[in-house]
Amino acid sequence: MLIELYIKFDIINMDFKITYYQDSSGKDPVHEFLLEVSRSNLVLYNQTYKGLEKLRNRVYHKEPLSKHLESGLWELRIRVGTDILRIVYTFAKGQVIILLHGFIKKQEKTPLGDLELARKRLRELKMKEKN
Repeated sequence: MLIELYIKFDIINMDFKITYYQDSSGKDPVHEFLLEVSRSNLVLYNQTYKGLEKLRNRVYHKEPLSKHLESGLWELRIRVGTDILRIVYTFAKGQVIILLHGFIKKQEKTPLGDLELARKRLRELKMKEKN
């Protein structure tokens, strides 16, 4: 009984809050991307939602669900059949995950344009923190 309570308490302490990057006009591009995925591929959307729920727990901050890309950037990795979805995210203080950019992969490597957009959004977040 005591072990069970300890495990449950430990899991509760590992919960991360997930939030969306907002641009200067207040839009949430990742949220809009996920809405579009829900309209075009409900199965992929449902798997992505499940992946995001798992990502709230530190245990899943590793492959195959999550992968470190470079300093400050990680990706959520979802595959359904031949469809490959990626969401690039970062961590913020207070156990917060910020979703920066989402896209459907068409090739083996993460497209440079998608990675650069995530980097740009990360820089914007860091600038906001400083001000």
